[in-house]
Amino acid sequence: MCGLEFPDLETKIWQRYRAQGVVVVGLDPGGLFGGETAGLVRNFIRQTGITFPVAFDHKGSYKRFKGLGGQALAPFPLDVIIDKQGRIAFVSRKYEAKRMQRVIERLLKN
Repeated sequence: MCGLEFPDLETKIWQRYRAQGVVVVGLDPGGLFGGETAGLVRNFIRQTGITFPVAFDHKGSYKRFKGLGGQALAPFPLDVIIDKQGRIAFVSRKYEAKRMQRVIERLLKN
């Protein structure tokens, strides 16, 4: 979990757009070096006040994710916006709240 990104996502994306049908789902892949547990995730959520759903990848599936060309990707961050038709509308390897907001605004107009 990203202690910097998740609280920002809460206010700038989830709280701002959820009434318009936008859903935010966080994914904790077990920590950068492993060792995170579901209990630690629950504590993090409670401490930060996050209200959007957070999934815990207890099977380590995310760590097997491969990027283009078959290279393993660092697990943090990966931000994805999926449109109403289930198509990927945005992908970024760094957190870009303003850019994400622009994409969401455009998608909500369509």
